[in-house]
Amino acid sequence: MRIVIVDPRGETRPYDDALAAALAARGNDVELVTSAPRVAQPPAPAGVAVRHAFYRLADRVPGGARKVARGLEHPLDLLALAPSLVRNRPDAVHVQWLPLGTVDRAWWRGVESLLGVPVTYTAHDALPNNPSPKRLRRAAANARAFGRVIVHSVHGRNALVDELGVDPTHVHVIPHGALTAYRDVTPIAPAVPDGVPLVAMLGLLRPYKGLDILLDAWPTVRAALPDARLLVAGRVLGDPDGASRLERMAAEDSGVIADLRFTPTEEFVGAMLRADVVVLPYRRIDQSGVLFAALALGCPLVATRVGGFAEVVEQYGAGLVVPPEDPAALAEALIEVLRDPARRDAMAAASRAAADGPFSWDAIAAATEQVYAE
Repeated sequence: MRIVIVDPRGETRPYDDALAAALAARGNDVELVTSAPRVAQPPAPAGVAVRHAFYRLADRVPGGARKVARGLEHPLDLLALAPSLVRNRPDAVHVQWLPLGTVDRAWWRGVESLLGVPVTYTAHDALPNNPSPKRLRRAAANARAFGRVIVHSVHGRNALVDELGVDPTHVHVIPHGALTAYRDVTPIAPAVPDGVPLVAMLGLLRPYKGLDILLDAWPTVRAALPDARLLVAGRVLGDPDGASRLERMAAEDSGVIADLRFTPTEEFVGAMLRADVVVLPYRRIDQSGVLFAALALGCPLVATRVGGFAEVVEQYGAGLVVPPEDPAALAEALIEVLRDPARRDAMAAASRAAADGPFSWDAIAAATEQVYAE
């Protein structure tokens, strides 16, 4: 098949790259159309043509004006895709995000009706992580606009069908794959002494990710394990209160390490591999790229029972799942895992087995091909 994957902002490049490479490895002709990355990226996926066709002008605009410039350029970039779609006539187009909602929906419906090219849409966030009536209406309109919608969990499917009114025959559950490309990265370990228990929370820091809940739980963990360390690493997006509290705790003798910047890939992988447990104290989510990086790297996990987390962590034995917004339960689970090396080893082995089995990219690509084939 000739397949075009479109992710205008490059919001899920690890996912895009891994899916595209797996589809190409299965003999498909795959093109990934996206924007040029603003931070260092791994090499282009093998066998995939990567085209930076979005925001070539807007991304030269400095500061806050860039967002406005992208909004103005986006429709023009969509129109500019038309000649290649007409000329090459792909068998399937797979759209990852719809930055302008109404504009994107109208465009891709036109591609289907005028060119006869089937379009698949992945709802990476089945429900908005910061829900409001407006955002929920937009999520519903996005998912209803397509005859083929992929979600990453049963939770996501139920959300689309039961809460947003999407036709259940249009929704396909295909898991997010384990991000095994991180295995090829040369890690840079954090400055934490060997043998010291380490809990790591990694990735962009947003309010729905529950940093405050983890900080509420940490004094209990520290009291039980006085030498334990908590590493929180990632750029802050919309959680200034959590970041301020984190930095105050890091300045005290609390065992907290705060690294509030965009984490280079080598340091991200090094922190994962050094951590005794990776913690995901989210308030809400469907699925998380950090979770699937942790699976690929064989990390024990403690996560909250939100979205599709339990479908991965609990079902495959990769860690413990606790109620959301419950610092006491979170602290108890972290202490339990940190005190039991044999159990951590079993969780790590389960993570790697899940990554190489049901969450392998060949399995994901095969399931995605079936959706395209419809």
